[in-house]
Amino acid sequence: MGHRFMYRNLIDDETVITAASVEKGFVGAGVPRVAGAGGSMVFSGAYTGEDQEVYFAEIEAPGDVGSARFRWRKTSTPAGGWEASNIPTALTDVPLDAGVKVRFVDGADSPAFARGDRWQATANRFYSPRRIYDLDPATKMRSASPPEDPWSLALDFGEEKSPDVFIAHLHNFPPGANLRIQAGPSGDWRAPALDERLAWRAGTLIHYLATTPRSYRHWRLLAEGAAADQDACLEVSEIYLGGFFEPDDHFWFGNVVGEESFEEGGRTENMAERPVLLNRGRTLTLPYERISDAQRGAFLAMYRAVKDVDAGRARPFFVHLDVDDPASVILVHLAGGFLPRQAGPDDFSFELELRERLA
Repeated sequence: MGHRFMYRNLIDDETVITAASVEKGFVGAGVPRVAGAGGSMVFSGAYTGEDQEVYFAEIEAPGDVGSARFRWRKTSTPAGGWEASNIPTALTDVPLDAGVKVRFVDGADSPAFARGDRWQATANRFYSPRRIYDLDPATKMRSASPPEDPWSLALDFGEEKSPDVFIAHLHNFPPGANLRIQAGPSGDWRAPALDERLAWRAGTLIHYLATTPRSYRHWRLLAEGAAADQDACLEVSEIYLGGFFEPDDHFWFGNVVGEESFEEGGRTENMAERPVLLNRGRTLTLPYERISDAQRGAFLAMYRAVKDVDAGRARPFFVHLDVDDPASVILVHLAGGFLPRQAGPDDFSFELELRERLA
């Protein structure tokens, strides 16, 4: 029995993620910021962008629909710039980008639009592929409804990567699906160089890669036959593809694995105390004794990585409490400090306090 810690995900902002199908987002209603004339803009569409954007459309040549012209930009457009200008207004939808459209409606008076009239609308996508590595179990990546068969999630790292473990956390993949992790030097999946079957497990699925060597640029999760058992959509909260840290020495006798409740005070109408249970999560205390100085340094490196000062975040990570038990994988926060006690020149002891990261 040994502990393994997974805290360095190779999937990051630079990874190109392509899903066979993803649930589209929405475009909110247009909000007038300046509306000197009586015309209006109507935003619509199914948003396909990755991140939330606010779209701005502004009249730059006055007139009625058809003669008036507009320009548009969004939050990510460089300051002072516009994505496009001198576009004719129309009664029908004019595509902007990422599925966002706008159309124009004349007012009671003519001209309907004055120079400088402008509207804005927010486009959002709650189930973007970016959700699979945000370390928030409350958010999920979701396929279109119904899911395609087969459904896949492809990762292009831009360079060769050599992960050791794959985790799918809080997924709804059906037990009848054929789940595979594949990899290769290109995005041609007809004959992947690495092709390993994943053993299904509800909730959190973990798989240690066995193929050697396994340094590839392109990786893919494949779900075949999932649509037959799933009439709504496929979803997953977190995907981890990276390495693991396994201490050379283990002192697992004395592990404390328990639960704590999260409550808030409440009272009945008669003012009697009645605590309200909000949630319940696991807590862990892992004691380590007779740890070498080199191993102490490895634990310290993990502590500094998850307590990310540069990002201003205390990042959760996965711990596998027993490598022989695939059900013992938990997403946790590292609570407290790292306080090793030195009993000799090369002999340290300490405890890790972990708290489950809840959705």
